[in-house]
Amino acid sequence: MITDNNRLYRMVKWLWLLLQASILPLAAVHAIAVPATRWPLILPAPLLFFFGTAFLVLWLIAQSLLVMARFPLTLGGALLLIGGTVAQFVFLVASGGSLASAAYSVFIAILAALALVALILTATALFRQIGPLWVRMLALLAQLPVAGLVWFLLAPLRPEFSGLPSWRVLLDWLAMAGNAGLVVFSLYHFSIFSPPALSDEAYAREWERWAAPTIIVLILSAAAAAVLAGIG
Repeated sequence: MITDNNRLYRMVKWLWLLLQASILPLAAVHAIAVPATRWPLILPAPLLFFFGTAFLVLWLIAQSLLVMARFPLTLGGALLLIGGTVAQFVFLVASGGSLASAAYSVFIAILAALALVALILTATALFRQIGPLWVRMLALLAQLPVAGLVWFLLAPLRPEFSGLPSWRVLLDWLAMAGNAGLVVFSLYHFSIFSPPALSDEAYAREWERWAAPTIIVLILSAAAAAVLAGIG
């Protein structure tokens, strides 16, 4: 477990928070550069604004509660969680991608991981018959729009793969899958939906220290992404 004097742990956690905050604005820069004809659907402006606002709210909730409130309490767990994101980002930039496109790939990997965690938890609730049946079925049906959102947001990545050799495309997808897998592994064990742990009090104390900077930083990140998308 961490201690109040563990400076390295705090540095790693700050790095994770700042990385998460930078992903959304950079991803927005990449997304607005994609021509409208490359998107699978062209939505009217009011509808696009509504869905964009709803997504930002859900993204803030997921990032705050899942990613930060149950951030691993050990240095090893923290390094494991952040390692996949850093490795994917560095690999994609080193292989010729731009900072914005690499950030968008990381964004998709984390979004897909969150969707997969939600699916796993829903399937677990169905299998163990946790909660009323109508709630379980509603949670299962909710996975369809989530999957549709992930598919829709894959559009800006498809031009990145055109013209690349098959082995490069495979490596890029493996980098994304590896990072998503690490996020799923970490969040499934450390998420607010996991079974009660002996360290719940330690998680609560740690979250109290980080709640204010987390909320402030992520709101600024969402605001920056919204401004960039509006300008685009």
